[in-house]
Amino acid sequence: MGVKWTPEQESAIMSPKDSNLGAQTLLVAAAAGSGKTAVLVERIITRLKDMDNPLSVQELMVVTFTKAAAAEMSARIGVALAKAMEATDDKVLQARLERQLNLLPSAHISTLHSFCQWVIRSYFYKLDIPPTARIGNEAEMALLKQEVLENLLQEAYEHNEYGIFDLSDFFSDDKSDAGLQDKVLSLYEFAMSQSNPDGWMRRAVEPYKEAQNQDLRDTLWGSAMWDEQQAEIDRIADRIEQMQPLLESPVGPKKWDKVYQEQLAALAQLKGAQTWSDMVDVCRNLDTFTKASFTSLGKALEKGEVDGALADEFKSLGSQNKDSLKGMKNGLFHIDEAVLQQQFVDQYPLIHNLVELTIAFHRAYNEAKKEQGIMDFSDLEHLCLALLVEPGTEDDPQPSEVALELQDTFKEIMVDEYQDTNGVQETIINLISHIDNRFYVGDVKQAIYSFRMADSSLFMHKYNTYGLENDAVERRIDLAKNFRSHENILTTTNFIFYQIMTQEAAELDYGEKESLIPGRIVEDAPANWVGGAVELHLLDTSDTNSSDESDIGANVNDMESIGDEPENNERELDFIIQKIKEVHASKKQVQNPDGSFRQIQWCDFAVLRRSLAGWGTRAVAAMRQAGIPAVVNERDGYFEAQEIQLLLSLLQIIDNPEQDLPMAAVLHSGLVGLDANELCALRLTGEGSLWSLMPIYAEQAQDERLVQFLGHIEHWRTLSRRHGVADLLWDIYETLDYVNYVGAMPNGLVRRANVMALYERAKGFESSGFRGLFRFLRFVESLRDSNQDMAVANVVTEADDVVRLMTIHKSKGLEFPVVFLSGVQKKFNTMDFNSPLLVDKNAGIGLKGYYPDIRVSYPSMPWLYCKSVKSDAMKAEEQRILYVALTRARDKLFLTGYINKEIKKEKGIGAHIKNAALTQTQALGVDLIKAGNSYLHWLLIAFARHLDGGGPLRNSIELEGAINFDLLDRQCKVKVEIHDGSLYGDLDYKADVDETTINTVRALGKVNDVELPEEIVQRFAFTYPNLIASKTTAKISVSELKRRFAERDAEAVSATDVSMQQKPVISCDITEDTTGENAVLDTSIPTISGTELADSVFGRKPLAIAAADEVVTGAQWGTLMHEAMQWLPVKKYTQKSMTDMLNSLQADGKFSNDERSLLSDRSLYGFFNSDLGKRLIASKRVERELPFSMLFDGNRVYPDVEEGERLFLQGIIDTAFVEDDQWILVDYKTDRVKSGDELVHRYKIQMDLYKEALETLTGMPVKASYIYSFRLHEAVLL
Repeated sequence: MGVKWTPEQESAIMSPKDSNLGAQTLLVAAAAGSGKTAVLVERIITRLKDMDNPLSVQELMVVTFTKAAAAEMSARIGVALAKAMEATDDKVLQARLERQLNLLPSAHISTLHSFCQWVIRSYFYKLDIPPTARIGNEAEMALLKQEVLENLLQEAYEHNEYGIFDLSDFFSDDKSDAGLQDKVLSLYEFAMSQSNPDGWMRRAVEPYKEAQNQDLRDTLWGSAMWDEQQAEIDRIADRIEQMQPLLESPVGPKKWDKVYQEQLAALAQLKGAQTWSDMVDVCRNLDTFTKASFTSLGKALEKGEVDGALADEFKSLGSQNKDSLKGMKNGLFHIDEAVLQQQFVDQYPLIHNLVELTIAFHRAYNEAKKEQGIMDFSDLEHLCLALLVEPGTEDDPQPSEVALELQDTFKEIMVDEYQDTNGVQETIINLISHIDNRFYVGDVKQAIYSFRMADSSLFMHKYNTYGLENDAVERRIDLAKNFRSHENILTTTNFIFYQIMTQEAAELDYGEKESLIPGRIVEDAPANWVGGAVELHLLDTSDTNSSDESDIGANVNDMESIGDEPENNERELDFIIQKIKEVHASKKQVQNPDGSFRQIQWCDFAVLRRSLAGWGTRAVAAMRQAGIPAVVNERDGYFEAQEIQLLLSLLQIIDNPEQDLPMAAVLHSGLVGLDANELCALRLTGEGSLWSLMPIYAEQAQDERLVQFLGHIEHWRTLSRRHGVADLLWDIYETLDYVNYVGAMPNGLVRRANVMALYERAKGFESSGFRGLFRFLRFVESLRDSNQDMAVANVVTEADDVVRLMTIHKSKGLEFPVVFLSGVQKKFNTMDFNSPLLVDKNAGIGLKGYYPDIRVSYPSMPWLYCKSVKSDAMKAEEQRILYVALTRARDKLFLTGYINKEIKKEKGIGAHIKNAALTQTQALGVDLIKAGNSYLHWLLIAFARHLDGGGPLRNSIELEGAINFDLLDRQCKVKVEIHDGSLYGDLDYKADVDETTINTVRALGKVNDVELPEEIVQRFAFTYPNLIASKTTAKISVSELKRRFAERDAEAVSATDVSMQQKPVISCDITEDTTGENAVLDTSIPTISGTELADSVFGRKPLAIAAADEVVTGAQWGTLMHEAMQWLPVKKYTQKSMTDMLNSLQADGKFSNDERSLLSDRSLYGFFNSDLGKRLIASKRVERELPFSMLFDGNRVYPDVEEGERLFLQGIIDTAFVEDDQWILVDYKTDRVKSGDELVHRYKIQMDLYKEALETLTGMPVKASYIYSFRLHEAVLL
């Protein structure tokens, strides 16, 4: 029985036969699980079987995204051709199909890179490259780039070209010009994704030149930012329009009329601004329109005079308007037009020189590749393009003779995963095809490869412009039926994306045409079927984490500082492990693709995560310890593997044995076997390096291990000079029996494969023409620094019964019965947006402004615009990544994460949940969506509107009524549970010993009449007695102390004699809202004699203060306050003299303008005017920022550590001064607390350790210890 195609699939297969056209270009928008590959294969087979319009497989060009996909496509076509031959009795057709099957190996079914390589090979005589040119591997291309760039920069320095010194001053630090190199390479890599790289870069410079003589509103960036400002004004107007009927209702919140009137007046002012200067004037005065507050409606609500639901909705709308107005006040439009115009004048030379330097690098790199006869992957596309474009038409590519030949060769061009193509690839496809013979298939909702320079806007343009009618020359067909996932997973996915995926927020409106339609039916499911509701499980870690966060800024939310906290990650991992074991042990049933059911296996589980860095390896180890077979196959972690680190350390000391750190690592490893005492004895033998002391110590200690090791090193050093790295590695393997050594370790197969992979990499390194151990080590270091980690060896097949851990990107195209999407709370990675250079195809090049005299950069208008565009694009792609993750599950979907703040607060996520729940449209507002900085944010604001599943969320913010549940599909089943995080986190599992193995061992014992097997059984159950010590660090920082202390429960705290009685305080009558906390570690020791302040030994780099559109965190404010206390002279102050002194420090370069504006003059004055401050001023000896190191009993921090285990603490004492020949110890805190008791509870142990350190360091007793709270404006005596 043949496949039953849906009408849409049938159209995609048969077009243009279902139209009146002879030919047609198709865009097939295929949703996840819609069978697009099957449709593509069937279309090919149908075309090959068509006797009326005969087509050869050699006249097709099929482009796939990966080589694996191309191989699978060829295999599927081969199978389909064979089946078609068997299914027909038509001898002519059989003969035709047989011929196509024979021609299949020569068909153009490949990646676009492979196709380009074929074109270059076929027409190489038209190019200025040697016929023997080959594709270089990643290693040699990285090294060649580095060498070419270093040589180019050296010449530029020597001849003072490209404004090199200004560029280096701006992009690099005082140690090297690595920053400049990085920016040249990043600009080059981006430009290579454009069809004319040099032309694109030069065009990107022109707006800077033109803007110097333009009105701001006419510049590239000004016009776009003006439009965005107008869009925000329109959103304010829409909300005000919704507020009016609520206010005018008989039971409306009329007491809040002043809020409404203020916002109405602000809107009038904003709409009246016609010029940039007008808008600046308005925005600077917006604070006059945000003074009215939402006063209490208590009595009116009690009497029924005001409807609570209407009041909630009115307040939600008004609060969003207040946030918008505050954002405008602090945004770009508070800067004078003349200042912005001057930025263009100042930046043009830097941008111009950077681009010319990058173009020069492009030319030099091309010459170097030509000399060596090699190409890289981007060359394949650009050389192919050079063959296809008629010379002189690069800016508007026209087909060359070669392109016209290929147009005649290929009757249809089929592109799979079209959403992942870029501009160069699009141009190549257009040049070898006609307007009516292209077949594109893909899903823009799964466009997740921007880091590979994929351009999803190419798909979106066709999606929005191609016609849906059958006779459209350029036609779009939507495949929306999903045959993979259970209906509930699909309806839940729709429920989420109906709300958050909009054109304004995510480049696409997710509506009925974009929604997933269930195509899989689950009938007669057994009672223990694993499917059911989509479950969101959150661990509340409020009582287990002490991360402090200020509420500075209107948009700071409670989740900002969370997302990747090691201890909470372990708690979440523990929860996942327990849930997997629970589901597996219950013998749940899963459904096979054919509709039958079977018992669940380990291989039915997949754990997905946005990134596995720092988590995947740990998770696999914990799962295996818990008795769950698990595997992770990712690029991350290869260089961190124990066996590879040891090898690299060995290679480092062979190259240079004077390096003590890698030498100590090798000596302490199993290769030599020195224990800690022996290493100490070696170190104490005398002066010099460990290498120089080894012969002496080996003779004194009569240590044969060292004698043998010295011989090996000398042999390998000689070998490294005479032979290549690969030969050296192989000799090491054989001498040490290293391959078998690592193979005998846990997970030995993977370790062996990793070791052999390093040998193969060394062979590839040398086959590329590179030589030398030092150069190889440098190459490995460059891979590490650029995060180009080698893939951990894969020794697992699809048939293995193991739980798989992978990134969401790796999971694309795969499916699993049960999926855990973990780490949903992890914040999106915005680190790239802090770079001084941002690049975007449409926004061009955004460069930060720069004050060369004080070497401080600032956010310029082009940079801010580029950042805004890239931030929006990033969040749009993150939505698509979330979509991919949700649609991997077939039967069951779990979402897991953690929260470490209560979500019921009026600010932050609590406010977002409330605003979302009260939204009266299906899609949420763009501000709510764009405020999201994690998947959890989007899940919470979406699930808050779910009738059943959202109950726990609405309860947490005490929201009742006023929610229109009919706006969204109510069929999906969602379950939200918030768990006590303190119940999870113990990963010290004892894996169950396999009973079959034990019985087998016992049986062997009976056969041989030996008691040994019982000993083996005992060894199976062996647990290392010092597990706790192995899981704790030998060195601990103050921040780690803070985290550990907060985790101690009341009983543990009381055990340290922390008295919770009321403490005497010294108060200062100051009112200040600005709060925060962050420890500042500095190597300087400012010492004060009387009132003289010694300068810091090292200069302080200014903090990266938030740009105009960012929010300043409490940590940043806390850092600034600590810095101020370091630099302020100790003397009496008035409020005016304090302000003058801080201004003076700013003028001296201690603080930037933005940093100065954040300092609280009154709080600092309050300290020096307090009793404690006056005692400080009166002291004759004051120490500030005093560093110390000390050993202390580990069980004071880790209660389970054995008595006698010592930890190494490194910290810095904020301030200590002498009074009556005794120390007064002072520590500054900016934690957001309500009382001094909280600080005592949190920091008593830390202060005790500080006291011990100070007394030990100086020999003088500590008279008293104080915590001075800038939040409470009081000194708390401990």
